[in-house]
Order: sequence, then structure tokens, then C-alpha cells
Amino acid sequence: MKRLAVPFLAVAVLAPPTLSQILPPPPVPSGNPLTAAKAMLGKALFWDEQLSSSRSVACGTCHSFARGGSDARSMNAIHPGFDAVVRTGDDIHGSPGVVRHDAQGRFVRDPLFGIRPQVTGRKAPSPINAAYAVELFWDGRASAVFRDPLSGQVVLPASGALESQIAGPPVSEAEMGHLGRSWADIAADLAPLTPLALADRVPVALAAFVQGQTYASLFQQVYGSPGVTPLRVIFAIASYERTLISDQSRFDLSLVNQGTLTPQESRGLLKFRGLCAGCHSDVQPSVLSTGPVLHEYRNVGVRPGLEDRGRELVTGDPLDRARFKVPGLRNVALRGPWFHNGSRATLAAVLDFYALGGGFTNDPLVINIPGQLSVQDRADIVAFLGALTDPRVANELPPFDRPRLWSEGANVPAVFGAGNAGSGGFVPSSVAVLPAFGGNAACTLAVDRVLGGSGQALLFDLLASGTPSLVLGQNVHLAMSPFLFAVAMPRPAQGVGPGNGFAQHRLAIPSGFAGTTLYGQWLTLDPQGPNGMAISDAFALPLF
Repeated sequence: MKRLAVPFLAVAVLAPPTLSQILPPPPVPSGNPLTAAKAMLGKALFWDEQLSSSRSVACGTCHSFARGGSDARSMNAIHPGFDAVVRTGDDIHGSPGVVRHDAQGRFVRDPLFGIRPQVTGRKAPSPINAAYAVELFWDGRASAVFRDPLSGQVVLPASGALESQIAGPPVSEAEMGHLGRSWADIAADLAPLTPLALADRVPVALAAFVQGQTYASLFQQVYGSPGVTPLRVIFAIASYERTLISDQSRFDLSLVNQGTLTPQESRGLLKFRGLCAGCHSDVQPSVLSTGPVLHEYRNVGVRPGLEDRGRELVTGDPLDRARFKVPGLRNVALRGPWFHNGSRATLAAVLDFYALGGGFTNDPLVINIPGQLSVQDRADIVAFLGALTDPRVANELPPFDRPRLWSEGANVPAVFGAGNAGSGGFVPSSVAVLPAFGGNAACTLAVDRVLGGSGQALLFDLLASGTPSLVLGQNVHLAMSPFLFAVAMPRPAQGVGPGNGFAQHRLAIPSGFAGTTLYGQWLTLDPQGPNGMAISDAFALPLF
């Protein structure tokens, strides 16, 4: 492979495509100097679903640039919240992560989500402009002091909030990791892998950078010595995130007399600075010298404090109960749903919330707002917030260009058809959520809502039936299909009672079958089902 010169990488990764940078460069810790090659490696890692133990979640899965660095899936992803019951007032719109699983890829039932992907208890914040922050996460638990995730020793005594934040999700058993996963596991797992093997539409410069490489060879090239280590992984991703600087919105351009706001946006800015900038200081002209640094934690009262204690969980101070980090507002119009729990579906609803004085709060900056936000004021502020959108972010242009993930493409499994009910009236439900790439030895398939202790069979075919069948729903061509084969399940379903059982099968995906779709359906031995069987819906498993 022809190695790319660093000056070319600097253009591809670090430089804005047209206009000069408006905001100052973010702080960089001396222990992790920013280089173009390291940022490019971090870009590969950030967008690689192979960083997760299930091979199904990348950092970028929850941080879509077209959504301002937040999660496009949050509107339809529900965490049941404090009361553990869905469709109640404390529901949280978070990010789907992984099905709870062990180091061998076996699913382990979760008390809230069963054998379905878990959903985070807070909405994903944006990594864009996060390089300016002193602390990260909604509660600020990722501090500027970064410690080695294995030894606990201080590695970066200052300016290491990005590194501290990055160390969390890959070992989280809800977000990206298996039970008990460590950073030593991650580093060992990554070394032999082909970078971005599950992605497509990889940007040209990034594709050239990873072509013909393994992560082991890339790390040697970037760091000048062999070794895929936890610190090197974290340092590379942090370096990439330090290139994600959004400062080309029409508001930013207006600060340097390169653009203007509309009359309505200008009215909104004036009202915003008079009423909202006490917390959201990143819309002040001072950002030209400091960057959009936000240190504020506020309790605006979206929900009662006992449901999520917020900053108090970090400081132990009851005065910090339900306080959350004030987010920067660049690209905020892209980031719906809004608030740390995703509880407002529109920016207009956010402004309506403040116009009523917030919720469960005694913060004077919030409770004194009623009477100061007319309907027109709210419309003007919403218009102004739209002027904070950087078109490079919205359109995923450099430095916000990226690959397309497996989870966004055509190779995602799909569940279809309808099964037949068994005991208790429960219809078995197929679970097919993992990538079926050639060589994947742990593509776990499962069935949920079956009779606990019941026997299972998993039927496969290379054809799907277009018409329902009393026995097999809409899966296989039962009549004379030359491809039908069954996998008997030697272990009975885990769980006790009707609808409380689940079973699983780890399917090893052979190489050489890319482009083939495998269809499957579960049969449960259940005396209350038709012909003594309860049948699941079907699933289509694209092999690639």
C-alpha cells in the first residue's frame, strides 16, 4: 500500500473545506499531542462497529452528525425511567445499545429490556465542539484529569475530559460491551481486525488510510512502534474529536462580519441574550477568543430530582441534585428530541417549557421567566437557534464526513410476518439484531416470549413464503423446498411460565456466502399452540 503523506492527511482531517476557522483551537493535553495521522486513526475507530463486543455499535452509532452529533434513533428508543414502566411520564428517549451478553456472545436477560437492545438512561450529548469542555457527560463525571483505565494512574493531569469520556462507553455493558469487558479485552480484540470492515461508503482519504491494513499495522504506523493499547485507542479517538469543530453557522459568520441574520433571527438573538445567555454563554461574542466553553450545571426541572440525581451522583452534594450540564447550542436545531431525557420533541416545546417557568425546579433564572416569553418571542428564538446550524454538520461534509455504518445499510436483519400464539396467548418473537458477516462465529439469534422450559427448533431456508401458513407463519416454503433445514435446540427455554421463556442459538456465519439471505423461524413445543406448537414471526438475515 502506498502511504499517504501527512500534509495530505492534514488537509483531509484538520482543515475546514473552504472558510477559515472562526473559533480558536481547543486545548490539547501535552500528553496527547494532536497529529493528523492520529486523528485519522481515531476517525476509523470512532466509526467502526467492531469496537463493540457485539460488532453492532460504533461511537458514531449514537452520535450522528446529520443530527448535530446526537442520536437520530432517540425519538423511538425508550428507557422506562425511574418507575421501570414504559409509556409513563418519566420515560427517557435514550440510545439503543447492545443486548446484554457475556464474553461468549450469549444473551443474558436484562431486568428492564430482556433480550432486546438496552436503551441508555440519558440522551446522547454531541461530541461536536466537546473539545472545549472542561468536563463531559450530562453529569460531568468525565473530568479533565484522565486516568489509565487499567491502572488508575493519572496520565493527563489537565485538558483530558475527552479521553475520560471516551474510556466509558466501550466497556459499558449497556452501550458497547459484554459483561465484565475490560480495556485489555478491547485492545486485544482490535489488533487483528480489518478497520471498518463492516462499513461502506468510506470517505476517500479514510479509505486510502486504512486500505490493506489491520489495526495492528495502523497503530504501528501512527505511533511509530508496535502495540494496540487502551491508551493509544483512547488517545486516537480523542484526537479525532478535537478536529470536530463547528464554527461555520450563519451566526458564527455574523460574528466576523461574513454573514447576516434575518430580522426574525436577530430579534431572537436579542431576546435570547437578554433571557437565556446567563446559562448558554456560548452565543456571546467572547467565544471568538475562548471557544464555547460551558461550565454551568442547572436544574431546570424537567423531571423530579429523585428520578435522576444528575450532578449529585458525581459530587455527592445534595445541592447538585438533578443539575445537568448546560449544553452548547451549535447545531441544536438538529439534535431533537431535546433535554437530557429527550422529553421534548420540538424546539417550540422546549421554549413553551421555559415560558411556563420550567418544571420541578427552584432555579431563579428559570422560575422567573413566565411573562417574559411571548408567543412571538418564542418563535423568534426558535428561528435564531436554527441559525446556529453549521451546514457542514447538517450535510456531513469535511471534517464531518463519515462512513455508512452496517446498522444503516442493507445488511441489517429484518423481522417480518406473524406467528401463532401458545400458552397464555403469547406469540413467540424472533430476535435478530447482530451482523451476519462472514467469519462471525457468534451471530446469536434468539426467540422471546415462549413458554419457560419448552423445547425449541430453529428452521432455516433460503426462500421466504409469500403467504401465511398455519404452521410456519410467513417463513419457509414448506412444500417441496430443497433448501429447508432445521436446527434442533438441545436446551429448553430459560425462564418459568407462559411468555417468560427465551432461547438462543449461536450461528457461525461461514465465509463465501456474501449476498445470500438466510430466512429463519422458531418452533416452540407448546401444548396450547396449534398442533402442539407455538410459532414465531420470521426473520431475514442478510449474509455479507
